[in-house]
Amino acid sequence: MGHRRHVVSPKIVVPGGGGVYVFVTLLVLIAIGAAFYGGMMLDDREQAAQERRVAAFAQERTALAEQIDELRQQNIILGRTQQIDREANRNAREQLKGAQNERLALEKEVSFLRRLISEGGGGILQVKGLELAETDEEGKFAYSFTVSQLIQDFGLSEGDVEIKIVGEQDGKEATVPLAKLSGSEPKGHKMRFKHFQNFEGEIKVPSDLEPASLIVEVKPKTKKLIPITETFAWETGD
Repeated sequence: MGHRRHVVSPKIVVPGGGGVYVFVTLLVLIAIGAAFYGGMMLDDREQAAQERRVAAFAQERTALAEQIDELRQQNIILGRTQQIDREANRNAREQLKGAQNERLALEKEVSFLRRLISEGGGGILQVKGLELAETDEEGKFAYSFTVSQLIQDFGLSEGDVEIKIVGEQDGKEATVPLAKLSGSEPKGHKMRFKHFQNFEGEIKVPSDLEPASLIVEVKPKTKKLIPITETFAWETGD
């Protein structure tokens, strides 16, 4: 018997079957890598830009801090200058006030002498050293002053001393005697001395009266003694 040959048909392998898969996989990996790298590049550029912005903000903050410090220094200098100006103005006002008071005192002495000559009087009185001070009671002020005789060896000086307040009351100028101010003590003073006499008391100023000045009137009972009236600004001590 003859042997029959078994013919095996050859398998045809299509080139690229598995290679296509590998190729596509490589393409995908390359695309992912490119995207990742590109993202890293973008992140680096964004980070660099952010760092530049932070640096710019830091420089701006430093510049603003310097400006604030400069303005603060200028404000300190300005405050000192204003303080010096205020002190200078205050000193100038005090000097002017002192000069005016001295001038007023000289004018009063000259006036006394003229009255003495014209009226043939033998004695001249002077009111000086008036002081006003606030007390613990609201609206009440303590006062003190001295009446002295300017003519040496004149003798005994007797009379009455009255005090009046000049100011604004109910929108009008008013002159109110101390005797009419309730709560003020004493209501008047008696004068009796050879050389000088000190006077003191308290003034109760009503709430509707705004004092501007204080008048001291000396009404002598002694012959050849000239009456006097002195006006003082309403100024309380520190």
